[in-house]
Amino acid sequence: MLHLELSCVRVWEGSVQDQRFEKPVHVALGRSRNTVFTVDRVAQAADILLNRWPAITGKKHVAARKACLGVLEGLKETRDARKAFVEAAKEADILVERDPFR
Repeated sequence: MLHLELSCVRVWEGSVQDQRFEKPVHVALGRSRNTVFTVDRVAQAADILLNRWPAITGKKHVAARKACLGVLEGLKETRDARKAFVEAAKEADILVERDPFR
């Protein structure tokens, strides 16, 4: 299984509003979902939600996009974006519940 940490995000790189999550979230992406991404910042989550998400999306995906963008605009709390991202990942069946690298 390949592990990637996204170190930069094109749109919000260096943004004052790009906050770190209290605890990283691990999601499995790619065609066979064998690439695990460690997501520890709101901008990383937004990038995944907007550019790397599996083709099928649902209501929780939309809510997570809104929550992450809200944080980046300074309108929402980081914990709300993390919670929404986790729920969207569960809905898409891509959440890796425990750290696969420990």
